[in-house]
Amino acid sequence: MKKLIVLCATLLVCTSFAQAQGIGFGVQGDVINFTLGGINASTVSVSTGDLTSDLKNIYGLGIGGGIHLDMDLVLIGFRVSGDYLSISPDRSKYQSLLATYIGNTAAAAVKVEGGRIDIYSVNVNGKFKILPLPIVSVYITGGVGLVRVSVAATKVTFNNFPLANFPAAESQTKPSVNAGVGADLSLGGLTLFGELKVDWIFTDPKTSTAIPFGTVGITF
Repeated sequence: MKKLIVLCATLLVCTSFAQAQGIGFGVQGDVINFTLGGINASTVSVSTGDLTSDLKNIYGLGIGGGIHLDMDLVLIGFRVSGDYLSISPDRSKYQSLLATYIGNTAAAAVKVEGGRIDIYSVNVNGKFKILPLPIVSVYITGGVGLVRVSVAATKVTFNNFPLANFPAAESQTKPSVNAGVGADLSLGGLTLFGELKVDWIFTDPKTSTAIPFGTVGITF
């Protein structure tokens, strides 16, 4: 019981100190459009045509989320964040792509398995307030990060007959830079925020980009 009381007291002191210093902790969710630019797909084996150059066009929106730590000063703030995002192939895009090789009717019988992209990232960003109002604060943001990108193996079948095999790509851990705009909405003891931001990931041999269509979060 004493240990529980000490733990609660410690958490209370830490929380009070964090609030006094303008430090907040929170969570966020992301919806992104990802352009795969750096995964080497030269070993792709395709039984009908060559789809390698079109791999980057077959993915839909990705979703994910993470946690963050904010430190706010008068006109500038800093955010350290960690995120995980997952993007899977869009079957309709796959079928449209395959239709150029095998026709619409045959493409409708295509089944896609695997091919998920996993993205883990850690970022450090500055927040520069350009419209600091009492409740709403608009800011521009920019920063650097470290990102790990991996692509799972993909199997494409036509009526259960193997049509194409995309082997798993070697994972890459690369630096990144990002820039965007956002807004904070202060509601007493918590803050809601939303951001639009572009991330450039320096994958080999070409740079990949991630464009968050919506990033929303809450900071306590």
